[in-house]
Amino acid sequence: MKKQSLIFILSVCLLSLGLIGNLVFETMGFFLNPTIHVISIPIASTEGYFIHGLIALAITFLGLFLLPFALNRNKVKITSVFLLAVILIPQLV
Repeated sequence: MKKQSLIFILSVCLLSLGLIGNLVFETMGFFLNPTIHVISIPIASTEGYFIHGLIALAITFLGLFLLPFALNRNKVKITSVFLLAVILIPQLV
């Protein structure tokens, strides 16, 4: 049980880090005129790729990937809720 709780905490920390990083980078103006978004994280514009966006996306995907391994029940439901939160929170803020 301890291993699963550590994976869950790591997953939530990675998701939070990716989400907060996305919000901070957007506020600071790192993403100018984004054209491609993946789960509400801008990753490219006409000038090229955003390295900060790709890093935030990788961290967020890693957190979403680890989440089902930490859960015993309702894996799909809880992972879907976290995915919806990652998609909707940047648009609401």
